[in-house]
Amino acid sequence: GYDVKFYGATGGAYMLWDQSADDLILAGAAGLSVAGASTLTGVVTANAGVVVDNITIDGTTIALSSGDLTLDSASSINLNADNGNIVFQDGAVTTAMFQQTSSNFIIRSLVSDKDIIFQGEDGATSIVALTLDMSAAGAATFNSSATFGGVGQFDNYGGTSGKGRIQFGNSGQQFIEGLDTGNGGSGSYLKFGYGSTDALTIGSSGAATFSSTIAATGQITSTRGSDTG
Repeated sequence: GYDVKFYGATGGAYMLWDQSADDLILAGAAGLSVAGASTLTGVVTANAGVVVDNITIDGTTIALSSGDLTLDSASSINLNADNGNIVFQDGAVTTAMFQQTSSNFIIRSLVSDKDIIFQGEDGATSIVALTLDMSAAGAATFNSSATFGGVGQFDNYGGTSGKGRIQFGNSGQQFIEGLDTGNGGSGSYLKFGYGSTDALTIGSSGAATFSSTIAATGQITSTRGSDTG
């Protein structure tokens, strides 16, 4: 058999029936325009990309020239990344990442000192429920109360293992501070204070030490007796 070429008015543009490969080829600047629907039962290869309306698919990129892109599925939408990373970018800036490492799920903010903020709707009002402050080592600020189903544990205050502290108000002047050296051993304490003063310290033996006088409107009873000194 022989190849068949169809030429138009444009030089170098033609349609070729390649007999040896059994292919129909549009060569040069020739293009294909189909007014009606087309049914293709084989693989479509478009090495220069595919344009659908204002969506361009080329290589590893799906680009939308304007508007919002909607992924609409009758069932689940599965994102499958073999390296476990789903990256969020704004232009050329990488801002955040969902990451899976050793089966642990990690949410990362990748812009220095930018917070992770959880927002929702309370009635018809938008509220910030929780802010994780990345410029303060991830300090958590709750907009309202927090309910814990188990024990609330405070540790590593000031870099000291077993040490915790609760401060009240924005100034943090009133505080409760505790240190556990190990099962309530020697050196453990619980302090109640204001500013730089430890008003009351309870040691590991249970002995209470007040930094100043005790004022009572009623009777004070001691089962031990009275000590003077």
